[in-house]
Amino acid sequence: MPHLCRSSLASSFASANAVRQYGPNTIIEPIHLDICLAFDDLRNKSVDAQVTVTFAHKGLATVSDKKKLSNITLNAEGFQQVHIEGVAAYSYDGHRIQLRWNTPFEKNEERNVKIKYCVSHPLSGLFFQQEGSIMGAEPCWAITDHETEKARYWLPTVDFPAARSTLSWTIKAPEQYTSLANGALISKETEDGYTTTRWELNFPCPSYLICFAVGDFISVDDEEVDGKQIKYYAPSGFEPADLKRSFGKTPDMIRWLQAKVGVPFPWPKYYQIAVPAIGGAMENISLVTWIETLILDEKNAEEYKQVVDTINVHEMAHTYFGDMLVIRHFEHAWLKESWAQYMESCWLQDKKSEDDFRYGMLTNAQYYFKECSNYMRPIVTRKYDSSWDMFDSHTYPGGAWRIHMLRQLLGDDAFWTATNLYIKEHAMQTVETSDFRRSLEKVSGLNLQRFFDEWLYSKGYPQLSGTFVHSLADGTVQITLSQTQMANDKPLFGFSYEIELTDDKGKTYRPTLVFNQNKTATACIQLEDSSALPMILRLDPDLKILCTVDMSADERVLQNTATDASDILSRIWAYRELIRQGSYSALSFVAKNILKEPFYGVRIEASHHLARTKNAQSLEILAKLLLNETDPLAMSKIASVCSIQDEGIRQAALTRLADAAQLPYRAHVGFLMIVAAQHKAEDLELLLNTAKDENKYGQHGILRGGALKALGYHRSEEAFKYLLGRVAGTIEPLRARVPAIGGLTYSVPWQSERLQKEGLEVLIKLLRDPNFTVRIAAVKGLVQLKAQSAYNEIANSRFMYTHETRAWLDRTLYELRRADPSKSDAALQETVEKLEGRVKELENKLLKQTAQQKEDA
Repeated sequence: MPHLCRSSLASSFASANAVRQYGPNTIIEPIHLDICLAFDDLRNKSVDAQVTVTFAHKGLATVSDKKKLSNITLNAEGFQQVHIEGVAAYSYDGHRIQLRWNTPFEKNEERNVKIKYCVSHPLSGLFFQQEGSIMGAEPCWAITDHETEKARYWLPTVDFPAARSTLSWTIKAPEQYTSLANGALISKETEDGYTTTRWELNFPCPSYLICFAVGDFISVDDEEVDGKQIKYYAPSGFEPADLKRSFGKTPDMIRWLQAKVGVPFPWPKYYQIAVPAIGGAMENISLVTWIETLILDEKNAEEYKQVVDTINVHEMAHTYFGDMLVIRHFEHAWLKESWAQYMESCWLQDKKSEDDFRYGMLTNAQYYFKECSNYMRPIVTRKYDSSWDMFDSHTYPGGAWRIHMLRQLLGDDAFWTATNLYIKEHAMQTVETSDFRRSLEKVSGLNLQRFFDEWLYSKGYPQLSGTFVHSLADGTVQITLSQTQMANDKPLFGFSYEIELTDDKGKTYRPTLVFNQNKTATACIQLEDSSALPMILRLDPDLKILCTVDMSADERVLQNTATDASDILSRIWAYRELIRQGSYSALSFVAKNILKEPFYGVRIEASHHLARTKNAQSLEILAKLLLNETDPLAMSKIASVCSIQDEGIRQAALTRLADAAQLPYRAHVGFLMIVAAQHKAEDLELLLNTAKDENKYGQHGILRGGALKALGYHRSEEAFKYLLGRVAGTIEPLRARVPAIGGLTYSVPWQSERLQKEGLEVLIKLLRDPNFTVRIAAVKGLVQLKAQSAYNEIANSRFMYTHETRAWLDRTLYELRRADPSKSDAALQETVEKLEGRVKELENKLLKQTAQQKEDA
């Protein structure tokens, strides 16, 4: 699953009540599932099922405890009409099926158990169509989505990764529907208006990777790769051209991936299907599922095709990391998700550019650092409330960085050789973190125990603070760095940190600062020509270490680095420090050069630092960036940080909106948000007209949702009243409702007491909305508003959540109970806005005086 899952929910990790979690015993294993499903009218949202489970004892010897050899428990949530054959006794309590045999299993013995049951309106795991989920169409469909423990809501199974089964499928459905499942197609027969489709997977599969889909689908055939069929599916109502546009690089990616890891692609086919019920994307064996919002029309692709491509690589990488090699239990989630995340960056490095690779790694680091500001945990930990907790930014980008550091430590030859060995030695097995370490050590000869202790089993990362001192008298440059993170069980890390310095004579120096058991390291560079001046400084030029560095340098060095450094991260660092300095000369240099910066990511990062500074000169530069940016990959990212009350920024946004038809969807939304943030009455008409325009939905309602959210951020009473009537039911497209709820939530504190109550009432009603994302948005909105009066309403909706998500809900309720309603976020923001306005007035005066003095001189 890609990194757009848990991060939207997480404000903390484990609760005080969290305990260590362990995988199940596998004394008796379900080694094969023969799954027979019968559908009638999909609108009934039910299925009749018969699953024949083959259980086996696969150990080398039998254990002494005979109870463990004659009993097993299956997860099964909310089944009806349960009937079981093939055991001496069984019990079902609505959550678990307990099976008992009269005689214990012998070594290598197999037994079959037949389970018949019905599932109707399942809470999760198996999803049916929802009204209004697809704009302009109402196709019927059913599809599964299991990670981490959701198969149990329709399938009797040991719902943990350690239990893996081969699969055979028999799916009977009305003949107008297409039926898909894991594995190879065995047969397809139609009789009496029903089609029976049989699939077979001869590869052990954990429950979270089991998948089927039935429905009214369109399809697109792509080229075969080594005889393996490639196809893309979506519900009727989508365009085949959009499917091909979104997933069309799949064949090339398969060829690249199997060459990269040196192992042939194992599946008999590679199908991908995009449906509204999916929570991101999911790497089910040979049948990958996607959320429908990742289907791209031509305009959407302008700014989002690279995102979809990297997600495609991510899910495909799970073929090797997660599917062929399955994690033993959830503490080892990084062995699949960190790898998949890192392979995204490797694709960019091999297929786009080194700049794109480095920017992807910077983005990974930023996501990880941001989450670390809320909590820090070891990458590998057994202590969590729910398995879903492990799927956070520590596991995805944080773990990806650990893999990258191992690659840099070993070098490409040893690293990829070890990766190949790791896959081949453990294919069709479960793996733990130590298995990966041993493969790396076996190939390289390195002892990696300290690395794994510090970077995987401990929490945190190096946080460096440094100084740069040039002495012209001595002809030296001294750079000192110190680790500052040592607190709350964070270790003193051992690593080597390289620096590259180039002087104005063209001479380059590459000292290494070594941290072993020392907190501080110093490099003293003796310039060959004592009269030489340092010009370009590159920190960690080969991108080897995950860390933060708080260090500046002389303005001359920063200016030359910003324009002439060969790598983008050095240029980003230099622009950051120039902006942080905030002097007239430093910002004048930024203004002169940032628009000429060739790589879009540098411009994005500079805009973020300018927006944090918020002085008059930095806002002028931001306005120019907004007005002149043409790269679709940068427009929305720059606009997203510019919701600042400033007339120059407002005018830049209005100018761009005057040619709105040429804007990509997210950039369009970004400019609307900027206008909304000005809170000007004269802008309300523009916002309302956009939100009401039947020709401005944007694919998946992206533009409509953004316009509704912008109305909330306008904070006016008229906009708020309009929003109140738009967030419920199917009035607006499904995907537009969540941003609309965000706008409504933001606007509530700025309304009259009566309207505030109406806003809370609307959010409380949404707690029972049939759509999961809408319910989550409502909960988050009520917590944001510190609406303690809604505590019981939220708690009473707990039955609508899976056992994994309830852990998040419980922590959220705890947060709400502890909130102080007297501390109004809106009041604080109003005070900040007034202070910022006064500061801006003073800065404008100072800026004019400085400019006048320069003219007079």
